[in-house]
Amino acid sequence: MKSGIKEQLVIDGQIEFGLFSSPVRDINFLDAKIFPGKYTPRWFKNIRLKEFQAFQAGNEDFFIFLTLFNAKVSAFAQVRIFDIRTKKHYIYEKQLLPGALKIPNGILNSTNNYDGKNLSIHIENQFQDGFVKVKFSAPATKELPSVEGEIIGNFEACDSMIVSIPFAENRGMYAHKGITSMKGHLTIANEDYSFDEKESFFILDDHKGYYPYRMEWDWLTAAFIQGEKLIGINLTRNQSLDNEKYNENGVWIDGKLTKLPGVHFTRDGDTWSIKDQKETIDLVFTCQYPKNVRINLGPLGASDYQSPMGVVSGTIQLNQETTIKLESVFSIAEKQYLRC
Repeated sequence: MKSGIKEQLVIDGQIEFGLFSSPVRDINFLDAKIFPGKYTPRWFKNIRLKEFQAFQAGNEDFFIFLTLFNAKVSAFAQVRIFDIRTKKHYIYEKQLLPGALKIPNGILNSTNNYDGKNLSIHIENQFQDGFVKVKFSAPATKELPSVEGEIIGNFEACDSMIVSIPFAENRGMYAHKGITSMKGHLTIANEDYSFDEKESFFILDDHKGYYPYRMEWDWLTAAFIQGEKLIGINLTRNQSLDNEKYNENGVWIDGKLTKLPGVHFTRDGDTWSIKDQKETIDLVFTCQYPKNVRINLGPLGASDYQSPMGVVSGTIQLNQETTIKLESVFSIAEKQYLRC
């Protein structure tokens, strides 16, 4: 961890918006006066606050996606593993009742766990010591083999991108993102695989937000080894009041972050285009392995969530001297609509 520590994001009821390099000790969003001039009970703010931790990890053979997501009216835990060599897709997930998850208010020194009969995820957030560790397991079913794994991201030499993005006068979202090297192991149906730190990646996404009643975002992330360098990207279009000034877009090269401009997503069937206004970012994502979830809870809410895996190709021009070229890099993307 390169930088110091920022103590809180809410001061005297006001969320501090901006881009920060220092990790935040206490994401105290429940202290925010989300409707300035009006009293808002803490229980109501808690219901409106969406929280999750998500991770992507892997190498040229595997892509792993894990998340604990708490939307308060609903929640879910998920482990997805894609074997790139065999094109086998393993999805272990559990829809949960409200209150089943307790997402911590920071990742400097905390844990985030779900223990169920058919799925277990344990997150050890030790960012103050430069690492995050995730353990997961699920027993075999009629459709799926047993799985067990442990992955560790090393953030000692990785730049952090901490954003606080406004959606309204004093409502918005926080995210802490980083892309770094990874070590660990994976066991599928008693077959063991190990991850070499020089050839593997780990993507961190710690997230909280006071989203609008109709919550939307587009997102793509990927990481790959080019030469001996680990390159990772994160691109998002959300409900920011100013997508150019406040966004979650960046590229990491061996842990060094370069901030990117705002982007927009356009879709033509299974082909998604991601560009910025000046087209210094010009990428095409091709959906190959869809994952769609549609839920309608009537007056309690609804969700239309697309999370395909596929490949992304194109270029990102960082400056006149540096252009990153992506050639069919395995990746994951999302189109999210949530009403709650």
